[in-house]
Amino acid sequence: MSDSFVLHEELLKLQEKDYFIHNEVQITDINEKDLEGLLDDIVEKIVVSSSVITEPEIFDALRSNFNKLKPSVMSRILDTIISGLQSEVENTARDIDANDEETFPSHRESLEMYAFLLGWIINQAETKAASKNTSVTAGSSMGEESAVNARGSVSGRGKGKKIPKTSDSEGWNWPAQKIIALELIASILDLGINKIWTSIHERDTFVSVFTKPAYQMLENTANTRVAKIKLCAQTTIIQNLQYYEHLSEPMAEFLEVLANKFDHTQLAEEILIEISNKEFKAQDTTTPKSYSKFLFKFSELVPKLVLKHIGLLIKHLDSESYTMRCGILEVIGCLISHIANQEEQTEVSKNQVNGFFDVLEERFLDSHTYCRSKLLQVCLKLCDLKVKFPKRRQRLTDLVIRSLEDKSSTVRKNAIKLLTKLITTHPYGIMHGGELTINEWEERLHKADEELKAVLPPTELQGIEENQPEIVDEENKENDTSLLSIDRSNGNEGEPIVTNDVLTKLQLTKRFYADAVRFIHQIHTAIPTLCVLLASTNKAEVLEAIEFFVAAHTYKIEKASEGIKKMVHLIWTKDNSDEGKGIRKRLIDSYRTLYLTPDDSLTENENVDIMTKNLISLTFNATLAELTSLDLLLSTMMTEADGCISDNIIEKLWSVYATTRNISKVQRRGAIIVLGMLAKAKIEIISEKTDFLLKIGLGSLGKADLTLARYTCIALQRLAGSQAKNDSIRFPMTHLIFQRLQEIIEFPTKSHEWFAVAEQAINTIYLLGEHPDILCGNIIKKRTGLVFDIKPPSTRESSIDQDESILGSQETFTTHPIHLSQLLFIVGHVAIKQIVHLEVIEAEWKRRKVDSDSKDKARTVTKTAEDELDQIAGTTEDEFGEAVSHIREKELLFGSNSLLPIFGSMAVHICSNNKAYKDPTLQIAATLALSKFMCVSSEFCENNLQLLLTILERTTEPIIRSNIIIALGDMTVCFNNIIDENINYLYKRLADPDIMVKKNTLMVLTHLILNGMIKVKGQLGEMAKCLEDKDERISDLAKLFFTELASKDNAVYNNLPDIISNLSSGENAVNEDSFKEIMKFLFEFIEKDKQTENVVEKLCQRFKNLDDKRQWRDIAFCLSLLPYKSEKSFRKLVEGLQNFQNKLHEEAVYKYFVEIINKANSQKPQKPELKQIIDEFENRITELKS
Repeated sequence: MSDSFVLHEELLKLQEKDYFIHNEVQITDINEKDLEGLLDDIVEKIVVSSSVITEPEIFDALRSNFNKLKPSVMSRILDTIISGLQSEVENTARDIDANDEETFPSHRESLEMYAFLLGWIINQAETKAASKNTSVTAGSSMGEESAVNARGSVSGRGKGKKIPKTSDSEGWNWPAQKIIALELIASILDLGINKIWTSIHERDTFVSVFTKPAYQMLENTANTRVAKIKLCAQTTIIQNLQYYEHLSEPMAEFLEVLANKFDHTQLAEEILIEISNKEFKAQDTTTPKSYSKFLFKFSELVPKLVLKHIGLLIKHLDSESYTMRCGILEVIGCLISHIANQEEQTEVSKNQVNGFFDVLEERFLDSHTYCRSKLLQVCLKLCDLKVKFPKRRQRLTDLVIRSLEDKSSTVRKNAIKLLTKLITTHPYGIMHGGELTINEWEERLHKADEELKAVLPPTELQGIEENQPEIVDEENKENDTSLLSIDRSNGNEGEPIVTNDVLTKLQLTKRFYADAVRFIHQIHTAIPTLCVLLASTNKAEVLEAIEFFVAAHTYKIEKASEGIKKMVHLIWTKDNSDEGKGIRKRLIDSYRTLYLTPDDSLTENENVDIMTKNLISLTFNATLAELTSLDLLLSTMMTEADGCISDNIIEKLWSVYATTRNISKVQRRGAIIVLGMLAKAKIEIISEKTDFLLKIGLGSLGKADLTLARYTCIALQRLAGSQAKNDSIRFPMTHLIFQRLQEIIEFPTKSHEWFAVAEQAINTIYLLGEHPDILCGNIIKKRTGLVFDIKPPSTRESSIDQDESILGSQETFTTHPIHLSQLLFIVGHVAIKQIVHLEVIEAEWKRRKVDSDSKDKARTVTKTAEDELDQIAGTTEDEFGEAVSHIREKELLFGSNSLLPIFGSMAVHICSNNKAYKDPTLQIAATLALSKFMCVSSEFCENNLQLLLTILERTTEPIIRSNIIIALGDMTVCFNNIIDENINYLYKRLADPDIMVKKNTLMVLTHLILNGMIKVKGQLGEMAKCLEDKDERISDLAKLFFTELASKDNAVYNNLPDIISNLSSGENAVNEDSFKEIMKFLFEFIEKDKQTENVVEKLCQRFKNLDDKRQWRDIAFCLSLLPYKSEKSFRKLVEGLQNFQNKLHEEAVYKYFVEIINKANSQKPQKPELKQIIDEFENRITELKS
């Protein structure tokens, strides 16, 4: 029969008008006695074996002519089917328990055939019952529909003959039999049918054979009054929820129809009670999820009914299954929404809401990440309600702020989203708009407090303040906050009498303002944490943080500017391929929204003015790092965001820069800073207005404001174009640009700002000039002549303002120290830029050589270029490179035709005689020049390295030490062999008392180590100390360093023993608390089992020769940090027992080994052999301890 009977296909055929039966028994051809005999024969066969149903003759006989049979015969057929199915269910259950898989196919076929017959006969019987009910009640819509859908034709042997309906009569007790049938269906669904039907589609088809008749019974309201039928229906629904997650919402909708349309709630209530009585384990996944979805959907549809039984359901908040806890949280959210949306708010409903909020607040401490996340999502929906629950919002905000530091990024993300929603839906905008400027609200609170004090005596006021009434919902609060007139007609003069309404209004107003102020302060406390989260590695978390700061800035929260400034650094993030979802894209959109979105209520010119002002304001008080990031952001916006920064805005920026009006310096500076940034993407912005730059920035205004001159030089550098794209251009040295740059360098001033201007001016000369070395040579010659022609100022001539003078006259000098400092700064920076210039020439020559070779023709260059190349006398790449190297090593600092040798000697002389040349600015400039000279030539570097290292050790100037550290990093890159022997001088600066020096040292070493320029030789312990540095920036940099180092050939693992020795013993050992924190961080990088085994072995061996109890404790603590996931790692510990058995009397050491045992025991699954080893080890150390 298996070849011809397929349940799914048979059910489809049954829907057709003419249903064909192969071996149909024609009732009209058989008398009643023969029919009885046929049934007797079938019953006997089924009694012998229930699987006989698979025989075609028996199966077809039982499904023949259902509508033409007498009720008594129908009843007997139904009894036969039920009896056979019951027997088959029992046989199947036994084989499932025995896991006899060979019998499963035969059971499956038999069950499907019985199910088909039972489902069909129930359908026929219910159709007749519905038709009869329809005729009695004059046709209910439900009965009519059932009658229409009833199938009344069955064809015999394909003849398609229509069979007329027979009337029901006595002899068939269908109500009693339907209960038996439903109970049998429930028992079938309790079977482990997943083993019988492995295919989801086939299993669903089998279950649908029973569920459809069950639903058909529930369509008849008479059936819902029968307790056992209702129980069976309840069981069916519960089974559907248990096995089929996708049926959760349809089941809820079905019960909603029963409750609302037919006013039948008892079935739904029984299901809620049954669900409340269920228990779920943490391992349960599918079933709790299905129930949770059902409860959530049902609470949305029929919240009153769920509210009635919430007292029973809420116990699932203590369930081990986090899915059920999540579902109950969603249900509570729906119930709060339901109560809040009711028109009439009673005391009972308020108490219910408060009770629900208490429950939600408790779940902020839920142990599972998903529950805490779901809780935040529920609260997010509650924020959109019209009723704002002002008292509860205060507590909720505190809890959300605490969740910002949750260990789970998912929770933190949802906490940020909720905090943003709390701002955008705050209830304090009804009186004064939505802005949350703290100063304005504090002023309003102070005013309200004064008004309240003015109408009450102090003693009465104190009592009132202690018993202030609850603030009413802001939806009902009046917009007019002006005080009503005070009635002075009664009472003594000077003692105002106020009505209760006025007094209540004043109290509520004060309370309203106090709540607003507290809310703003709450947001302020969260902002530092949110600034940290902007640097999170979780993309979704960062995106939500951006959204928060955009919202906070929109609502005028003052401290939001801190986050807006830090946001700009996200421009360096590399986005993935998700279009429109990247951090960079969102950052650009945010800045466009905040600063470049026009206001439709303003004119075009007014919008241009506002947007220009916004762009300039971005540069106010910005650090170098912020300006660097802003540079990339604005240039990217100029390139990618079409029309974002219009030509009108650019023109307005130029007008601000070039205006003759007396405007603040920061505005003019901001204008040129922004223009320079935009020109990085569009060079025409600068090239078309070069005359403005020379006239303003390098003219009289630039000389009066050297910072303006510096940013003008940076803007001019944009004219060079992009070297990466080979589109850079250079100007002849007769161009007016170089004349202005020379003037600004030679401008006589004692301001320290000159050094920054001179640096950028020299950079611009070397970037734009065809022969920058010629111009810079002339500048050095002229400056040298001016410096050494100046005589020491006499006492009478020293009437210069002391604030302007850098240092008094020094007898050993023939010049003022600031002038000599400027000269040394110029020659030092020119030396460095000359090296870069030589590299540019070399790269250009090689490029031309490649182009020439690729075209297979003679090299064609201009006469000027040929002259330069002829001087080098090189014809191949190697020869040219050697020539450039020779110039760098021998000519620049030692050549007879070079200007620099004399200044190298001068810098060495000044640095060597720091007692004679005491001026700090001069020492800084001389040391910086010496450091730059040492980067030029290895010979000069080797000759003066000890002098530089001595200065590093002895100088008290942090700036000098920082400059030397940075220079040593550059020298290591250039001349690795020279510096490598003295690398310890660098590591020593990690303990420098100055934060700036320590930070620069850590950054330099990080760069050198991670890029493989120096090898680590046991000095990582000094780097590890920075992990516990008091300065957060240094500790963060150290964490980043070790995280990157751990990804490079097991570097942390290889150096771990040396790090432990460095931190635990010796003069520079850290305290035990710091040691523990450092080790906790570093041991996270020991992940492989083999690494764990080796570390255990090495650490155990260390115990052998140690007498210091501090080191015992430290090593034992390190051993306790290892994971012990494998049996080998624990065996290594047992093998090392002989090395530390005599140290176990130390209480701390013994405690750490107990922790190791507990950790090993917690590993699941655990082999019996390992369990035995652990127990023996535990007994052994216990004996040794005692």
